[in-house]
Amino acid sequence: MKIDYIGNRLKMCGLIMLCFVMCCQHVRAQSGKVYENQKFHDQVGVVQLYPVLNVGNEEMETPIIPIGQTTDLMLRFDMLTVEYENLQAKIIHCNADWTQSVLNDMEFMYDYNVFDIRDYEYSINTVELYVNYWMTLPKVKRSGNYIIQVYRDSRPDKVLFNRRFVVFEQGVNIQPKMRSSTSVQYRVNNQQIDFEIAYSGLQVNNPMAEFKVVLRQNNRWDNAIVNLRPTNVNRAASKLEYRHFNSENNFKGGNEFRFFDIRVHTFRGMNVAAVKNEEKRLDAFLVRDKIRSQAVYSQVRDMNGAFFIATNESGARYLEADYIHVHFDLISPETNDEVYVIGAFNDWRKDDKSRMIYNRQTLSYQASALLKQGFYDYMYWVDSDNPYWFENSYYQTENKYEIIVYYRGFTDLADKVVGYTSFTSEF
Repeated sequence: MKIDYIGNRLKMCGLIMLCFVMCCQHVRAQSGKVYENQKFHDQVGVVQLYPVLNVGNEEMETPIIPIGQTTDLMLRFDMLTVEYENLQAKIIHCNADWTQSVLNDMEFMYDYNVFDIRDYEYSINTVELYVNYWMTLPKVKRSGNYIIQVYRDSRPDKVLFNRRFVVFEQGVNIQPKMRSSTSVQYRVNNQQIDFEIAYSGLQVNNPMAEFKVVLRQNNRWDNAIVNLRPTNVNRAASKLEYRHFNSENNFKGGNEFRFFDIRVHTFRGMNVAAVKNEEKRLDAFLVRDKIRSQAVYSQVRDMNGAFFIATNESGARYLEADYIHVHFDLISPETNDEVYVIGAFNDWRKDDKSRMIYNRQTLSYQASALLKQGFYDYMYWVDSDNPYWFENSYYQTENKYEIIVYYRGFTDLADKVVGYTSFTSEF
């Protein structure tokens, strides 16, 4: 009788502990915080996260890799400080909406989830002193959305920056089709993505509810298309069709990106009007830009909004690439909407640092950014119903697209990434 009593008490304690753990996980999952590519300190310089492919300009590739393969992800960043600092990193597993999942570290990591960043080098012969750090990201056990978070002094509350990456398994087959918009009013401006997902390799009970898809343009998360519902479910063939007719799967084609070259600061690079060299500061003033809303489409080879770091100074090495204050100037009448200059160089963020201020003396919008020497794409964005008002939008514009397929079965605690494909629009 006493043994039964003790056994029941142990079962009750175990049940209470299980409920406590599940409640903690539920609270964490319901916190609602969305993790983004973001810097939290002005001392953080350029940050790059990319797959190690041993090809030219691999740092411009998107940080999306297959699980169980030999492809590594490299994190490289600068701290605008004089001395080396004690920095650590950790990995956060996220759901499809980039909120933290309920999984504990042991369920997606092979190692203890704290990583000291020990590889670093000091800048050489630069006006702006910095320390360059790098690390190869640890392998993970399962597919999904992830955040690499870097912080100071073993203090996870002193976060310096976040960077997103995705690990996928190929459990479905994706068949995309690129076309101009089927909506008459958007036909000359928009690009449409129709696609099918074949999921015969998965045990799916409710395909309408268990799959989520994300469409991305030019490695951007800020204008990604989410929450698309299938237009047809063929259960017999294990296939989902996405063929929308109300522009739900449309992107603005946009225009070819503007660009500038600051690989050299001793003379003017492409689209640089003037360079100012001082003892403690370098400035580059770009050629004054004009509105392109009335121009006709002209195909120009660009980098789809990306950038790469390099210096062409005579005999200079990577660690001699300096930081330059780049000044943007857009000739335009003043509008009632906020105007931003964006690109991969500032994570496409529309915030105070990318907001342009109207100068009534020069009749132009102006902004500046501290950027490392290299080659950069950029565009002007209007916070309105017509964000491409300065740039115009054409269905013929060449863009890179990606489709990411997420899946969560009835018994799964977090979203998996079961499919991924990328392709380029060509008309």
